[in-house]
Formats: sequence, structure tokens, C-alpha cells
Amino acid sequence: MIHLEKISTNQLFCLVVLTQVGVHVLSIPYLESRHSGYDSWISILLGGVIAQAVILIIYQLGKRYDDLTLPQYIFTIIGKPLGSVLNLLFATYCLQSSLMVVVSYSDVLSRWVLFETPWIVLIGIAVAIAGYIASSTLRSIATITQTIMIMYLICFVIIFISGMGKGDLRHLLPVGMHGLGSIFKDTLPAFWAYAGYELLLYVFPFVKCNRKKDILIAMSLGNGFTTFFYVLITIIVTYNFSEGQLNSIPEPMIFILRKFTWPVVQNLDILFMTIWLSVTTVTVYVYLFLSARYLAFVGGKEIRNHPLLVWILAIVCFAAGLLVNDRQWLFRLTNYHNIATLIIIAIVPTILLIVSLARRKEAGG
Repeated sequence: MIHLEKISTNQLFCLVVLTQVGVHVLSIPYLESRHSGYDSWISILLGGVIAQAVILIIYQLGKRYDDLTLPQYIFTIIGKPLGSVLNLLFATYCLQSSLMVVVSYSDVLSRWVLFETPWIVLIGIAVAIAGYIASSTLRSIATITQTIMIMYLICFVIIFISGMGKGDLRHLLPVGMHGLGSIFKDTLPAFWAYAGYELLLYVFPFVKCNRKKDILIAMSLGNGFTTFFYVLITIIVTYNFSEGQLNSIPEPMIFILRKFTWPVVQNLDILFMTIWLSVTTVTVYVYLFLSARYLAFVGGKEIRNHPLLVWILAIVCFAAGLLVNDRQWLFRLTNYHNIATLIIIAIVPTILLIVSLARRKEAGG
């Protein structure tokens, strides 16, 4: 069995936070400030609020089938044919999420740090490490993620300290000068950055808790912490750069880290990206694990050879990663993935919950 033991709510918190954060940390608020400019921190905040609303929907759906995972109870809601198709779509989406993180961070590393390292090496190492961890049990994955949380907190401190350099507080004022329309336009790109909480669709029955509400509390705290982290980064970046610079710098956080100097540390950006590599790896192996679990139930009956499924998917991810070595292809893939994110993690769970409620009401007469 792939689930030898249940995970704790603390482990769930770590899984949520480290699956949500990733390469977005380096680029926020580049995409989220297209219309809202200096008010992008409000768009980021609203994105977190919308993510919390979706978490409530996923929680209500999971609570109705609290002893089953989504790939199992989906057949009860919409039947076997559609359930098999949807499981395949979820597996594909999760695999694509792993691919996006691997390719995006490899692209950043190749442009900022590892200039001469072949693309195949960057992709290969990332996929190999993620595949090895993803082939483990859920409890093992959660334990490893708890350990990596230490690395995340170190990066948190580095970002906070480096952001306190020279800047201009007037960049943040007056609040709301771009108007609500512009702020709401950038809320959707902000919402995409919070993807990761949909892991609850699968791990819900494997969380050890006294009350089911504890799961919702852990998820909410995790999403709240990510929201705070994203808003903090946005404020730091806005404090350091003008609106014109925000529109032309894809990875503003790296610039801030690069210009900040400590007496005992040079090239803080390289140190940060090296440590942050472990954090992005969490997103890769969690999505790779989830992809294998959804794929295992595509036929209705569970395929129990989990490691084999993981390595098959890892090979597919590696092969696809070799093809996406052009930035234009990466941009196109990102646009497609953003649309898929909205559909898979927000619209589909909402529809499933509505159908489940309607069928229960109809069965009850």
C-alpha cells in the first residue's frame, strides 16, 4: 500500500505552503502589476482570498466522502466513463504542473547562475530527484517536506532582510490610485500563483485529526501564510522599483538580492536560488505523486505499482522538458497551463460539489 500511515495537520500545513510557493516568488509581481501597478499587492491579497474560497469548496466536497480520495469517489458522482476521463485530465494537469516548475526554474538557473550547464543536465537532475521522492509513501513525502520547511524559512528571512535596503515609500501611496477595475484585472494572474491547495482533493482521507474542521484550519493557515508571504514580497519589490521598472523586470526579487550585500556573503542571489531549489523541488514531487495517484485510478480499479507509474511519468516529464528549451515555447505553455489551472482546481471541484449535492437531494426525495 502507498499509504502506510496518515499525515498530521502540521505536515498538511507544510505540504500546502511549499506546494503553493515556487518559481512565482522570483517573478511576483511582474505579471500581477500589468494593470494595477503599485496596487498589485491588493491584487495578490484578493488572489489569496479567492484561493481560500476554493479551499472551502474542496473541503466541503472532501467532507462528503471523507474516507475516499477524489479519484475514487469521482465515479460515484459522475459515473465511470466521465470519471475515468476526469481522472486522466487531473493526472495530465498534475504532470504538466511538475513540468512547468522544472522548466521554469531551470530557465531561471540557466540565465542567472548556471550559464554553461547543459539544459539536459538541469532537467535531468530535477526530474530524477523529484521522481525518487514521489515514488515514496505519502507519509515519507510529508516528512521530507517538513524538513525542507527549514530551508523555506531561511529564504523567508533572506528576502525580508534584503528588501529593507534603499527604496521609496511613496511607491506605495496613494493606495488604490489605479482603480478597482485595474486591481481586479490582475487578480486572476495572482490567483494562479496560489495553485497547490488542490492536493486536498487527494490527501483529505489521509490526514490524522480529531475533527474534520482541523483539516480546514490547517489548509486555511497554510494559504494564509502563503498570502502573507506573497504580499510581503510584492510590497518589498514595489518599495524598491518604479512602475516602469516593474513592467520590464521579469524576476525583480533576483535584482533586489543581487544589489544587497552582507559583509560575509557575496552574490546573495546565487545563495538564495541554490537554497530555493529545494523548495521548488517540493512542488515538483508533490504534483508528480498526485499525477501517479490519479493515473492509478483511470481504469476504475487501482493500479498498485505506484513507483512504476511515477517513473513512467517522470520519463515523460523529462522528455517534454527537453523539448521546451525555448522561452517562446515556455510562454505559450504557461498561458495554456494558467487556463487549465482555473478549470481544474476551481471550476471542476465546484461543479462536482454541485452535482454531488443535487444527487444527494434527489436521492433523499
